[in-house]
Amino acid sequence: MTAAPGGAALEVVEYTDPLCPWAWGSEPAFRRLRSSLGDAVRWRRVFCILFDEGDDPAPDPEAERLWYESYVETVCGHTGAPRAARLSRVAASSWPASLVAKAAERQGSPVADRVLRRLRETVFVTGR
Repeated sequence: MTAAPGGAALEVVEYTDPLCPWAWGSEPAFRRLRSSLGDAVRWRRVFCILFDEGDDPAPDPEAERLWYESYVETVCGHTGAPRAARLSRVAASSWPASLVAKAAERQGSPVADRVLRRLRETVFVTGR
């Protein structure tokens, strides 16, 4: 076995999107994994865009909001993640949030982790 870049024995690649409810629900498990493995692994995030402005707009934005709210409720019920009782909207794109999260990595892992968590909390906990 060859070492992962940075000298760690293993590299974990997390494919994520700041606005993905499954990624939000998986965050505690990933934090425990990162904490327990420490420097034995190199952790790398790859931001994926789940939806973008290029997608066809919803014919009924309120119906889409209600559907997405129900979807988030189902995901959070499965993962145990907290959620807002009501989502104010569905973002047109997850691209801007991914850019913010990626840019935060330039300031180091602690800042990047806090920024990503705040982005997710804004959507999934406060509903904005």
